[in-house]
Amino acid sequence: MSAPFALPGLTAPEPTRGHTPEAAAAQAEAVFDRLEAELSARGGRLTDLCKITMQLTDRAFRQAVYAVMGRRLRGVRPVSTGLIVPGLDDPHALFQLDAHAVPGGPHERLRPYRSTSMPYGRDHQPFVAELCMAVRAGPHVYLRGQTGMSLDGVFGGLNDAGEQARIAMDNVETLLADAGATLADAVHATIFVTDRAHVPAVAAAILPRFAGRPVPHALLVVKGLAAPEILMEVDVQAHVG
Repeated sequence: MSAPFALPGLTAPEPTRGHTPEAAAAQAEAVFDRLEAELSARGGRLTDLCKITMQLTDRAFRQAVYAVMGRRLRGVRPVSTGLIVPGLDDPHALFQLDAHAVPGGPHERLRPYRSTSMPYGRDHQPFVAELCMAVRAGPHVYLRGQTGMSLDGVFGGLNDAGEQARIAMDNVETLLADAGATLADAVHATIFVTDRAHVPAVAAAILPRFAGRPVPHALLVVKGLAAPEILMEVDVQAHVG
């Protein structure tokens, strides 16, 4: 199996102007065209896709953009993280995609689910997409961004970022075990919080879990996550063997 590669910061080459869901959807179509072209240029295909990070400049665009994602990636089932950000490098860009791929797919997709059957925070989302909780591609493991939503679909830690982080890390351990890995196999973590005030509680709930083998990590403050009540999210990647 070939080495994994990243496709960071994919935006529409000529973004449709306007600050509307329709403009965001048009940009999403162009972004997924670009994703397929970039994969093809590397001799890859959509089934090599493991992880996507969706970045929107307004929560109001989620339905439109995620509906495009669900249609364009039907049957692929990547793991995902969704962020609301204050802005992007191109002032006209409403949507940006980061992608991680490992040539040689299709890969093992663990705990597959349909977006309409999995709540995001306290509510279900209306868009239709096929995703999963973990992808194992040879020795490489990618997890869906984990929050205060348990793997049984119960949201906990309302208004408590530290408790959400504890639940998220319990999920991380379970998903790594599903993929034949442990926290000791983690190679990188990215922690997102929606307010700088949440940093101490979230860091205290997450970082000691890696005490046996400290992992390189980044901690970022974002404008929002998939739902307003979600105060934190943690992305973990691992390498087995």
